[in-house]
Amino acid sequence: MALTKTRDYISVAPVSSPVTVEDARLHLDLDDNYYDSQLDRLIDVARRRVEQDTRRSLVTQTHVLSMDTFPSNGIIELPTAPVQSVTSVTYVDTADATQTLSASTYSVDSNNTPSRIVLNDGESFPTVRAHYDDVKVTYVSGYGSTVASVDPVAKFAILMLVSHLFNSPSVTAHGSVNIVPVGYEALIDSLKWGQYP
Repeated sequence: MALTKTRDYISVAPVSSPVTVEDARLHLDLDDNYYDSQLDRLIDVARRRVEQDTRRSLVTQTHVLSMDTFPSNGIIELPTAPVQSVTSVTYVDTADATQTLSASTYSVDSNNTPSRIVLNDGESFPTVRAHYDDVKVTYVSGYGSTVASVDPVAKFAILMLVSHLFNSPSVTAHGSVNIVPVGYEALIDSLKWGQYP
């Protein structure tokens, strides 16, 4: 039996940050806005790292889960938490036409992590063309669209990274964050779910 390949990616990036430049300035004990543009970039890098390490969207963003076929057990697990809503489930049918699965055929369980799309009783997934990327699930994830909605542990982890990167710019060799500050992993562990990453 062939493996079903999946890929999850952001299709609509967040329009706000989980922490403000003012938060970063206060955390770093900076008196003026001279470094604001640098702090803004560091906040973005730190947000991406925390989201990658926890498999959580900190602020509202849209994801697409792409799969080769529908799972045989009738359950699609959404790999990024927390899920706010499912926008659509589309698939390519055996005639090479893209179709949208009716929302009446499934329910969304967003009370658990991972969130799941579960077929309703008596329903089944349609047959796809048996190619790659035949199924796409578009969903919205994140704690919310404001700073106030973000988990405070995640915010503090971001501020720790921002401080670390600001004070030790050499750790970002080749554009990646290779070293994390002491205490960061403990914060991240409290936000992780599942067996990955």
